[in-house]
Amino acid sequence: MNGRRVRGRLLGILLLATSIIAFMLYSYIILATSFSLIVLKVTIVVAVGALLAVMAWIGYTMTTAPGQENSGHHR
Repeated sequence: MNGRRVRGRLLGILLLATSIIAFMLYSYIILATSFSLIVLKVTIVVAVGALLAVMAWIGYTMTTAPGQENSGHHR
């Protein structure tokens, strides 16, 4: 169990450090380089695409879900 806990903490530290470094790099690119417009455009396309993919997944799941059995409750 102790080994799992250590691995979990190391993974947590790695994720924390990676996210902070990625944010700093992203901020630098947006604020201090000439690539800011293209990076913003790509960011928006990815964010909107992810949102629409989640919506599509929810719709697909709702469409393909098996029907409910009659459980004796009438509306």
